[in-house]
Amino acid sequence: MNPVLKRLERQLIVSSQAMDPRSPLKRPDILALMAEAAELGGAGGFRVDGAEVVRLLRPRTTLPIIGIAKDNRGGFDNYITTSSDDAAELAEAGAEIVAIQATTGTRPAESFAEIAATVHRLSRLVMADIATFEEAEAAVREGADMVATTMVGHTTQTEGQARPPLELVARLVAELSVPVIVEGGIWTPEHVALSFAEGAFAVVCGSAITAPDIITKRLVAAIPG
Repeated sequence: MNPVLKRLERQLIVSSQAMDPRSPLKRPDILALMAEAAELGGAGGFRVDGAEVVRLLRPRTTLPIIGIAKDNRGGFDNYITTSSDDAAELAEAGAEIVAIQATTGTRPAESFAEIAATVHRLSRLVMADIATFEEAEAAVREGADMVATTMVGHTTQTEGQARPPLELVARLVAELSVPVIVEGGIWTPEHVALSFAEGAFAVVCGSAITAPDIITKRLVAAIPG
């Protein structure tokens, strides 16, 4: 097994991102600091958005970093790491793994396979962000070293589906030859335990750790009346 993958086995990967564009935390230095703080709690790796966050975090941790680059232009179904240039920038900044969206639908230009080939030429690993079993199968054929359930509930085909998608995880683990990462909908220790019980290689948690606006909204919603 690849040594980077081995380090992530049965680990909690913390995603340090600001999901709301209005968030005052949407600064590379703050996002890197939140990731660094999560390491104190036992995080085994990180997922961060943008080469600048990777660049700031890399010298502050020895843990593996999964880098993404969100394409904010709009108008396309796929928006996570949509170009070889973005993938190369993440790799050069210090990300050992580059996550690429691998769902069906429109893309700005390059295919998943083309971007994955760039990542591999730079001796980095490819994570495929998928929403369905068929997308995962296709991504593995096209070069994914691991698949993550990141996009479940975020595509037209999977809108409204339960997250974390434990039934999908069980099938992916049973039928694919690559590690399966559970990402999306992880809010409780029980979610983490259930994900590993279904055979998850690792689990990614973001909003429940690094999004105070979303955490606050969930708690405020519980106020009676």
